[in-house]
Amino acid sequence: MESFSTDQVLNVAGLAGVVFYLGSYSLLQLGLLRGNGYAYVILNLCAACLVLLSLTVAFNLSSAIIQTSWVVISILGIARLAWINRRVRFSNEEQDLLERVFPDMPTPIARRFLDRGTWIDAEQDALLLEEGEPVQNLYYLASDQVRIKSGGRAIGTVGSGLLGEMNVLPGGPASATVEVEDKARLFVISGETLRRMIARDAEFRILLENGMGRDTGRKLMRANQRLSALP
Repeated sequence: MESFSTDQVLNVAGLAGVVFYLGSYSLLQLGLLRGNGYAYVILNLCAACLVLLSLTVAFNLSSAIIQTSWVVISILGIARLAWINRRVRFSNEEQDLLERVFPDMPTPIARRFLDRGTWIDAEQDALLLEEGEPVQNLYYLASDQVRIKSGGRAIGTVGSGLLGEMNVLPGGPASATVEVEDKARLFVISGETLRRMIARDAEFRILLENGMGRDTGRKLMRANQRLSALP
């Protein structure tokens, strides 16, 4: 009876391993897990260990080799992720950008994104976007302010966040003119570079669009708050 109970527990462990395998792969396909993140690798490691444990009841050499290999590969994957995360460093202004706009962007992708752009110190009255003209670059305003104009009239200012995010990927026309008010510290990356990156990496596209969408939402909320405060 005791042996039967042990076998039963081991069989349940094997079934749990199958659930882990199928669940992690399903979450990956649904975009809820990243293939290069810790969660996916750990789920697969747990799945392989559970299935390997269940093989002590009904041993199968081929399955044992597959599960053992999966355990080794998963451990190597976790070690690689840990090494990358320890090796990659961000400056304070890079870290601030990521925390504000792309908090869920994995370290290797974030480093690749930042390396494709550059930081600039824009002078007073520098033109960043011109109303009706194609948006060539995506900007992140790290400090100071920019003026927003429409139809030649000033309609407000922005003190932080993305600029040009709504039309940079399709290269559509800017909905307003954006000028530096006094001086500004900016991160800039070209739309052409972004289009090349998203063509090669579907995960980057999702992360980029999510970040830009959140930033646009925050700006709309601030605009609504200003309008509601008007008499």
